[in-house]
Amino acid sequence: MARGKLDLRGKVILGVAAAAAVLVNAGAAWAYWNLSGSGDAVAVAGSVIELKLEGRSDDARPLFPGGTSNLTVTVTNQNNFPVRITTLSPAAAEVTADREHRNGGCHTTGVVVAQDVLRVSWEVPKNTIGVFTVPDGVKMTNASDSACQGATFTIPVRATGVSNAS
Repeated sequence: MARGKLDLRGKVILGVAAAAAVLVNAGAAWAYWNLSGSGDAVAVAGSVIELKLEGRSDDARPLFPGGTSNLTVTVTNQNNFPVRITTLSPAAAEVTADREHRNGGCHTTGVVVAQDVLRVSWEVPKNTIGVFTVPDGVKMTNASDSACQGATFTIPVRATGVSNAS
C-alpha cells in the first residue's frame, strides 16, 4: 500500500466519524436555540429534554399584603449537557397556596412574580437539580384573601436558557 492513501476500511471509518460529528454538532446547535422550560411539565423533543421548574415562596419570609419574599426556583436538568438559565418570567398557570391555607380560605392569593422578566445567570450542570433564589422575587398584592397570610405558595415560572456545553 502506498503511503498517504486510504484503503476501503479507512474510508468507511473516516466517513462514519464525519457523519457522527455532523449529527452531534447539529443536535447541540438545535439545543442552543430551542432550550426552554415552563411549569412542572417534562417533554422530550428529539434528544433535548425540557427543563422542569418549580417556584416557591420563602418559608422563612412569609408573605403578607403589600410585602415581598424571596422566590426559590428548583430547576431539574435531565439533559446530558449543562444549561445556563438567563431569564425567568411568570407562567400562565395559577399561583397556589399550601393545602392548609387553601382549606382555610386562601383562594385569591394576590401573589405575583415581582417583575415580568427577571434576569438571572444560573448554571445547571448536566443531569442535576439546581436550587436558586431571587431576592424579593415575589410579592403579595392587597387583593389577596386574608387567609393567605403566612402561606407557602407554589409560583409557576418560565425560564429561558442556552446549552452551556463547551
